[in-house]
Amino acid sequence: MALTKQDIINGAIRLEEDGIKFYREIADKTKNETTRKMFESLAADEEKHIEWIENLAPDVETSKEFNKNLYDRLKNIFADAPKKLKDEAEATEDDMMAIDIAIGMEVKSHDEYKRFADETDDQEIKSLFTILADIERFHRDVLQNSKEYLDAPHDWFMQEEQWMFEGG
Repeated sequence: MALTKQDIINGAIRLEEDGIKFYREIADKTKNETTRKMFESLAADEEKHIEWIENLAPDVETSKEFNKNLYDRLKNIFADAPKKLKDEAEATEDDMMAIDIAIGMEVKSHDEYKRFADETDDQEIKSLFTILADIERFHRDVLQNSKEYLDAPHDWFMQEEQWMFEGG
């Protein structure tokens, strides 16, 4: 049985509400300031997605535009981290587990939005959910990048800043 437009909308809103609840709860529990800010930002994105779904209209033309906004908000979280945090960045096991769970949630959301877009002939739904699928994939990438940072901050900075070592 094919999903109705309302089924798709209701399912998508539930996915986003689950994400908001999870991100807010884990932001309150995390010990790492960088991780907390990232989760708060992701919760804000999920709130925006609900607004788009309810109106069947994103306020961006492409996922790239929205992802740039998220990137601009998050890029300084790591760059502005105090030197002590850069030297001693560590997440508790709970923080790392939360990031792993969040990555799984983003993958699930991406897959569902892609399915919704693929299984409908409704151009509004197809367009909106194609954008949302791309955004959720970007969220997954942000979370993976954050996990790499928290796991090995010195390596992360070397890679992200593209440090070069000269032999001499």
